[in-house]
Amino acid sequence: MKKDLIQLKNILKNSFGFATLPTILAVSGMIIVVAAGIAASTYTETQSTAVDLQSAAALRAAESGANDALMRIARNKNYSCVTIDCYSFDIQTNGCAAGTGCAKVTVSAGAGTAGDPKIITAKGLVQNDTRKLQVNVVYDASGYGQINSATWQEITN
Repeated sequence: MKKDLIQLKNILKNSFGFATLPTILAVSGMIIVVAAGIAASTYTETQSTAVDLQSAAALRAAESGANDALMRIARNKNYSCVTIDCYSFDIQTNGCAAGTGCAKVTVSAGAGTAGDPKIITAKGLVQNDTRKLQVNVVYDASGYGQINSATWQEITN
């Protein structure tokens, strides 16, 4: 009987560590799953932010193109450039060639009246993002070519 009791104690001593290994493996597995989830979420947010920044940069390029065309019109009320993307300028060095930032602009031959406004279309290009703005320009009634109003809108198609 005493011998059996000693054997039972030895068995119990040896089995205390038996549950430790599966517990450590289960906790390690959960930590790996949580870490992978955090890494995937961080990657997705980083990509989303990069796309948003490129889109905003393309909009700024389009605004720059529209402002440049407004300046040309302010200097010469008869200025027009009617072919699509008739002139462009780089926002960054070699922006149009490298796709890193440029604007392409078209200016209609409109008379600048409310019924026939001069229309500026400016397209900003940054990598794969393109944003387009349209500015309708109306001169004052004096006939001197002073800009009376310019309405801006983003073209989404």
